[in-house]
Amino acid sequence: MKQDEVVNLLKPLATRDDVPADVRGALGAAIAQVATPLQYDLVIYRIVVIVLGVTVLTTIFGGIALALKADPNIKLPDAIVAIGSAAVGALAGLLAPSPKGQ
Repeated sequence: MKQDEVVNLLKPLATRDDVPADVRGALGAAIAQVATPLQYDLVIYRIVVIVLGVTVLTTIFGGIALALKADPNIKLPDAIVAIGSAAVGALAGLLAPSPKGQ
């Protein structure tokens, strides 16, 4: 059984009135401590950051190469700018510290 399935099964128990308060508290604490894949599997996180970084660098150097070798009247394609911008935004979202919910 997957971790998400277990959490979905335990959530209704944590809100029932016929369950003792200490058990509801323990269930709530256990549900809150469940880790997301990015918290326990750093390989996924590193792969995503590497791929996005390579995408950013490729679009930058590819754009420079196109600008230097191509006819001066030809503009950099909008698709290259969009891909590079999206990759930079995704990297910023992944690498920025998340706000602490209080």
